[in-house]
Amino acid sequence: MSDACLLDAFPLIRSRSADEACERVGHVFSPHRLELRGDASALDVRHNRVAIGASALNVLRYGTEVSIDPGERGDFYLIQLPLVGSATISCDGDEVDVSDAVLSVLRPCVHSHMRWSRDCTMLLLQAPSKVVHEHLGMGEHGPQLALSRGRREPEVAAWCQAVLDLARNVDRFGAQWCTQPAAAAAVECFLLTAFACLLREPGVQAPSAPAEARSLRRAKEYINEHLDRPLLLADIARHACVSPRTLELVFKRHGESSPLSYARRQRLFAADMALRQAARDGRGLAVTDVALAYGFVHMGRFSAQYREQFGRLPSQTLRSA
Repeated sequence: MSDACLLDAFPLIRSRSADEACERVGHVFSPHRLELRGDASALDVRHNRVAIGASALNVLRYGTEVSIDPGERGDFYLIQLPLVGSATISCDGDEVDVSDAVLSVLRPCVHSHMRWSRDCTMLLLQAPSKVVHEHLGMGEHGPQLALSRGRREPEVAAWCQAVLDLARNVDRFGAQWCTQPAAAAAVECFLLTAFACLLREPGVQAPSAPAEARSLRRAKEYINEHLDRPLLLADIARHACVSPRTLELVFKRHGESSPLSYARRQRLFAADMALRQAARDGRGLAVTDVALAYGFVHMGRFSAQYREQFGRLPSQTLRSA
């Protein structure tokens, strides 16, 4: 399947009318003025959308060159990742060209303007301001993000490739994991890591040793008490009484790559226990059921991580007496 057809399993808008497309796309994002700059007869609006928690992945194309003028946008961030073609983005006085080498981030409640090429197909991550600020442990004013970042910068490239893989996975298996709260929360948490990648701020000062120990204990207690529920970094940090970035620093100072990595390992142990119990009881439980119940969305990665941790496949555990 071509990336230009990503999320076709989740169609939202199909229209050849500029007025209809403007109204319906505006209902999802922000009210705007849509001007056809290219061949009007080529207009073929295709908008796919899947909600993931409070955020959403969108794939949008118009089929002809268009100018989009939303004025002052709504209270959400919008990461724009061209799959095909290019666009010129203006936001609060700044301007950037986005393409296969550059992505852009539109900030909330600022004036913006976009001009998309005839062949432009855009992958759009839409996230409410409140959700992004909570994920980053920031106040209501939120992070200072650059309008654009190079897609070949290592941390940005890693996120871009992963989000493309995720969108392909959603196309094929979305119906399986969308009904699992833990899985959906894990996916949204991953999507929001983009804002941490795009954030450029001074380093965080290390907390004192006693405070660090308390934060670490509280975080681990909260994680282990909620392995069967959605876990977000912001929630863990809130219960540890520190910001998400400070909590990540604490975990790194104590030999853990991150709080969510620790949570994933604990989820693996919980999944292993569930599989062992199912094998002993002779219950007809599927590996997929166990994986999704503990927030593992990608079955291939779950099997690989499980095998790395325990030296066997989850299916082998399930078949064992």
